[in-house]
Amino acid sequence: MRRRFLARAGAAAIAVTTAAIAPVGAASPVRGIFNWIHGTGNAERAFAFYHDVFGIELARSPFAGGPQAGAPPEPIRPAAQAGADPLVWDLTNTHGSRFRTVFMRAPNTPFGLELSEFFDIARSDRAPNPWDPGASTLIFSVHDLDAVAGRLKARGAILVTPGGAPVTTPSRRALLVRDPDGCLIEVRQGDVIGTSIGITVASLARAREFYETLLGFTVTGTRKANIAELRLRGLSAGSLSETAMTIPGTAVRIVLSEYTLPAGTTPPAKRFDWKLQDVGSPQFQLEVSGLDALIDRAKHAGYRFLSVGAKPIQRAFGRFVFAIDPDAVLVEFVEPAAR
Repeated sequence: MRRRFLARAGAAAIAVTTAAIAPVGAASPVRGIFNWIHGTGNAERAFAFYHDVFGIELARSPFAGGPQAGAPPEPIRPAAQAGADPLVWDLTNTHGSRFRTVFMRAPNTPFGLELSEFFDIARSDRAPNPWDPGASTLIFSVHDLDAVAGRLKARGAILVTPGGAPVTTPSRRALLVRDPDGCLIEVRQGDVIGTSIGITVASLARAREFYETLLGFTVTGTRKANIAELRLRGLSAGSLSETAMTIPGTAVRIVLSEYTLPAGTTPPAKRFDWKLQDVGSPQFQLEVSGLDALIDRAKHAGYRFLSVGAKPIQRAFGRFVFAIDPDAVLVEFVEPAAR
């Protein structure tokens, strides 16, 4: 049985039994994506930004059913009414906290966007640099990049791309900015409006073990970025390798990015160790089948879980558990109840 050894910075190497992760020819346990989520420090401020700049609207939870199905979205719950739930505490390892969530929908995007805000619990708010392992980037393709850039500047958004003007790359013009929580957003000129997701990784090989081998994401291409694309991200030298993937059951595009920085880069790359309540914490919410078998394979491969005891919680809709990818991105597995 073939073994691959995955080195973790500051920790011993982990032996991963490839055959035990996903037998050759096995069907992917992933069936789709419900939401892409990030932690926020102020739900009203964050929603106003996405609404005013990108036209994103409130939406209902993908798990809202019964007599409320098809009803209009609920308004943002006031912070004073943030709830507490022992089941959510176990799911997210946030015992004693209060929380609220905001569901949103972007144009021509087959998955939801969600904000999560936690109270009464310690949280960090370090804004990521594009090259920090564990950083995420929400990527919007828009028809009129200059109009969006104007709205960003009018709101005083922090521009990451040097000079604050779009960069022309071989395939598109683009601009990298931050939302009010410091999260990275790449805005691209495109013929088709849409949304994709970028993740910075310490090792493409190690990240692919998780997303491709364990979860069955489909690799659609690999490439090296050019100097213009490095400038877009605030670098004047170095290298950037990318692997593009799609989530099973969807055409949703995920881009994994591994940077090699030139000597003396300031600030240097710094890994994240995300907690779910942290401002900016990136979270996939994936639909899966065979949850118990998936948990067993992930444990056997040495992956960590955020949920207490790696045990799913049970809701009327189904079962939920949070795993942690090799770069500390939080990945929620959701197994819907049988209909």
